[in-house]
Amino acid sequence: MTSNFNIAQCLLNGRSYTPEQLQQIMKEGEQDEAALVRMMPEVSVIDPRPVRTAVMRAADGAWEDRIEWYSRYAELFIEKLRDMMHTEAVVAQLPSIEEEPAPAHAVFLRIEGDISFVSGLAARDAVFLELARRYSGEPLDTVDEMAVDSIQEFLNVVNGLFCIELANSGMEGELSLPRWRKNVRIQGAKRLCLRIYTSFGAFQLILSADDLF
Repeated sequence: MTSNFNIAQCLLNGRSYTPEQLQQIMKEGEQDEAALVRMMPEVSVIDPRPVRTAVMRAADGAWEDRIEWYSRYAELFIEKLRDMMHTEAVVAQLPSIEEEPAPAHAVFLRIEGDISFVSGLAARDAVFLELARRYSGEPLDTVDEMAVDSIQEFLNVVNGLFCIELANSGMEGELSLPRWRKNVRIQGAKRLCLRIYTSFGAFQLILSADDLF
């Protein structure tokens, strides 16, 4: 990608799309970023932080003491999806309230320090596997140890960068070891579950104050 400005998110924030329409927009954006640029006339307001806007709408006033960190993490997460997995991605503007259909896998990682912050990814196996393929560059065909390790490593990278953001704001944070599980019911206090749409399907980004399972 040649730009970190999320045109697709601006499009979503400005109007409603079905999941199928969103997936098609993501596919077109991956194949040709100019395809998204040509849709810019549909955007009535140019939002410099469209991912933050989507997170704020999904939170709907909840977790005021944490929402700025949740939005900053989501911005970083979406940026690194584009950089490291080469996929366009957008955040839905409503919270995700349904569990991922089995078979599914979830991974989470805690940051301990001045703020207790947990981030996790939950996806049905087909989407989890494609995320792992894109990150690892390996032709994975099943959700095995290598696939799980790939997603854990991706979260480690994102959370490491997020710890740098915390440090730049005068806060300390230290990474714990990632955890994973199959077919779990996500828990966690002050939990915000965000539906992330990509060209190959949707998954959940979960942000919380406590462990997710």
